[in-house]
Amino acid sequence: MTQTSQSGTIGAGQQTPFDGNSDSSVTMFIAKQLIAQLEIMIPVQVHTVHAGSGSPPTAGTVDVQLLVSLLDGSGNQVKQGIVYGVPYFRAQGGPWAIICDPAANDVGFLLSASRDISKLSNGVSQQVIPGSNRQLSYSDGIYIGGVFNSNPTATIWLKSDGTFAITDKTGNSIVSSSLGMTLSDVNSNKIQMQPGSVNVVTTSFNVNGVPVTVP
Repeated sequence: MTQTSQSGTIGAGQQTPFDGNSDSSVTMFIAKQLIAQLEIMIPVQVHTVHAGSGSPPTAGTVDVQLLVSLLDGSGNQVKQGIVYGVPYFRAQGGPWAIICDPAANDVGFLLSASRDISKLSNGVSQQVIPGSNRQLSYSDGIYIGGVFNSNPTATIWLKSDGTFAITDKTGNSIVSSSLGMTLSDVNSNKIQMQPGSVNVVTTSFNVNGVPVTVP
């Protein structure tokens, strides 16, 4: 009589007694072990940023620490290392780009390409052959940030009603509304542009370099 077991028991190499109950169970276990070798997507933390050249800079690369450990056959933690030289995502279309590059300690995801992309570079305009036979490897990952992070101190808020608010870390801001625009700075100066009027809230300002005192 064939002995059967429940699948909840962990055995050596993450194999359970259930995995050897039949030929189909053995085949399924082998398939699961092979699938587990695929490196598809994992949360990571930025360790080092390698910015691109120019001003504003071209997109560069990051070194990222894998944040989810592996488990050995006994369920013990096996810490993962750092993946080096990973290109990072930048929102760009035609001549326009939003320059908001990652910083050290940012958290995001590493997405792996299906083939070796090491021969691709900024400005590539034609197909290239894979650099190796490597498939679905973190070495061919793209870093996409913006998850599991703390609250930001500088924001571009594109609101659901079609208006926006841009605020930098020091408190300068540009805010739009259905009535117009408001520009404010950290010195309590403010310009309000509304229908039929432009209001300037300040203690003094210059006109063509000449100071003008506001009563």
